[in-house]
Amino acid sequence: MPEPVKGKAYEFYVSLTDIFDPLFFVVNPAIADGDFKVSKDGGTLVQLITKPVIAPAGSSAVKVNLSALEMSADSVVVEGKDTAGKWGDIFTFIDAPGGSAETAVDLLEGDKRETNISQKVFRKGTNDLILDKTISGSLLRSDITLETLEA
Repeated sequence: MPEPVKGKAYEFYVSLTDIFDPLFFVVNPAIADGDFKVSKDGGTLVQLITKPVIAPAGSSAVKVNLSALEMSADSVVVEGKDTAGKWGDIFTFIDAPGGSAETAVDLLEGDKRETNISQKVFRKGTNDLILDKTISGSLLRSDITLETLEA
């Protein structure tokens, strides 16, 4: 499952505990409009744009889809409360760092342009370069190079 990224749609799964027997998940739980809400950067909780669904059907897996708009924050909170009182409350915190969702793996899996990308890792709190990775060339040709330079 890809990492959450600020401003990019994101999906994740949860299971809901049976309020009458918390050792078990509810199979095929009923989810009503308004049972799941989202808060961005500590703001007001508002109903999700897309109501979560059971996937696969007949299971205890609940798929939650957050739109790019709902993910347009540094921290996103999803809260679930069953208005019918059959499943227990849930709370999910998502740290959505900014930046590009594109990774070196994404590029290698089918980008069609010339590229020259560098990723550098520095020792925390210093300018000491620990790792320097570079991807260069056309990602559709065999002349792709992946270099690791130790500092």
